[in-house]
Amino acid sequence: MRRFLIVSIFILPVFIVGCATIISGSKQQVSVNSTPENAEVSVKTLGGISVFNGRTPASVTLARKNEYLVTVKLSGYSDQTIQISKSVNTWVIGNLLCGGIPGLVVDGVTGALWNLEPEAIHVALVIAMLDGKSVYYAVLGMHDDNGQLRTLAVPMVPLLN
Repeated sequence: MRRFLIVSIFILPVFIVGCATIISGSKQQVSVNSTPENAEVSVKTLGGISVFNGRTPASVTLARKNEYLVTVKLSGYSDQTIQISKSVNTWVIGNLLCGGIPGLVVDGVTGALWNLEPEAIHVALVIAMLDGKSVYYAVLGMHDDNGQLRTLAVPMVPLLN
């Protein structure tokens, strides 16, 4: 009886809790940057649920169990969308060494079974073009009275010879 009590108090919790849950947790920080900065950022799950709206540079805490689409927008530039995908967290190997199935179940339920990739996103925004035509734009930018960046795209018209 005494051995059972010792095993259940000290050893059993090791088999119940997943290694990846202990080490990595169920959430992950992802950074989003852009050139130029101060672009709008929206993060949605692949199911379309919005989880973050802000401006670059940004640091977003995301649940590891979902995959996401990150959209970066700035006036005068083409929108850029990047997918954040899941890959298996290497800390899951600890479950195989410490008892297997219960730890894998815990890691799967909490989402700690996964790593989100990429962990750092940097978007180089490209000046917008209309309908794929070779139209070049001059982008004028200035800060308004509230400190917000305002831009204006002006099409460049070729001069006749």
